Amino acid sequence: MAHRELVPIDASGISDVTDVLGPERGALVELLRGFVAEEWDRPTECPAYPVKGIAAHILGDDLSLLSRQRDGAVQGLILVAEKMPGADFRGLLNAFNDQWVEAARFLSGPMLIELLEWSGEWSSAYYGHVDPMLPGEPVLLFGPPPGEGSPFWQAIAREYLERWTHQSQIRRAVGLSSLDDQPFLEVGTRIVAGVVGEPVLVPDEPGGEWAIGPLGLGPTSQAAAILTLAHTEPEVTALVDGPPDLVAQFATRVSRRTDG
Repeated sequence: MAHRELVPIDASGISDVTDVLGPERGALVELLRGFVAEEWDRPTECPAYPVKGIAAHILGDDLSLLSRQRDGAVQGLILVAEKMPGADFRGLLNAFNDQWVEAARFLSGPMLIELLEWSGEWSSAYYGHVDPMLPGEPVLLFGPPPGEGSPFWQAIAREYLERWTHQSQIRRAVGLSSLDDQPFLEVGTRIVAGVVGEPVLVPDEPGGEWAIGPLGLGPTSQAAAILTLAHTEPEVTALVDGPPDLVAQFATRVSRRTDG
């Protein structure tokens, strides 16, 4: 089957990411507006958070990023570290997220949706105008050298992957597929390809298989699920075709954590 090749996302292509931030948030808001109480309470693949908790977490990410990146506020993890001396990065991150989600439990569904609309607009406006090469915080996804920061385009790319993944987790919790519309899947795959260092191969026909270099991800719905952390490491290894050593490395990057 014929494919077309897309280049990985880098600084020169970051506008392709910022262009889909608004539509991705619009899709989330439209989804949440249709929820009844039972759906807000559905458990998700993140054991500690129901659907409402994931939505609150997305809002918290927006506010945290805008506060520290746009406005220069003290990073939330630093504030948490003051009360958790000696904790590692993962412990601080989990504590920060849990603290916010717990505090936001009082928000109603409609209020949460309205706030997500606003924070989505604010962050899209900021990311659409910031210099993509501006030095910023380290983005571990792209593996910066120890002690060094990362160019801002990498923070934008990471944030898109976070939003795409969390919306897909919500969708799966209510029995829907991952967010696999073509624009969202193409951008997400190109970001992951930038991390892996391979081009994206997009099928020319519906039902064709997506690939990142020599790694076959399968048809559209499966590719989107793999890239939005729907599967454990053994499951990813079984689903992805390619050289075993590359598949194993890839599976460690895109597998769902099983320790909460």
